[in-house]
Amino acid sequence: MTDDNTDSNEIRDSDIVFNCPSCEKSLAINCRGAGLTIACPDCGSKIQVPIPANMEVSDIDSSDDDKAVRIIHMREVISDSQEQIMALESELKDMIVRRDALEAIRTENAIRFDVIQHEVETIQRSLLRITEVLTSAAESVKKSDR
Repeated sequence: MTDDNTDSNEIRDSDIVFNCPSCEKSLAINCRGAGLTIACPDCGSKIQVPIPANMEVSDIDSSDDDKAVRIIHMREVISDSQEQIMALESELKDMIVRRDALEAIRTENAIRFDVIQHEVETIQRSLLRITEVLTSAAESVKKSDR
């Protein structure tokens, strides 16, 4: 792989020239690299080398050696994918545990909220009753003062 600004590696007509979707670095690779997943030399992002519209997949695998290299590469991609799947499954399990813990906290808080709401209603009723008693007592005092 080479970038198109390097004089030491000339770009041939058969090379695939494309840009890294992450950092926009211009890259060039031999046509046999079509379809491979490579790391960008600048940003390290994994990118798939595009297959030109005029190229068939059968054009890529021209020799047994090319096929063997592609098989090895595909095994590496599969291995990386399996590692990502395992990491995502582990993360999913952790998220389920966290969700369950948060759900338990939410349930406890809902119960506490109901208790507090009931206590507030009891206090409001008591305050209303106290207000009524005080109002009645005040009226009695006014009547007795007359």
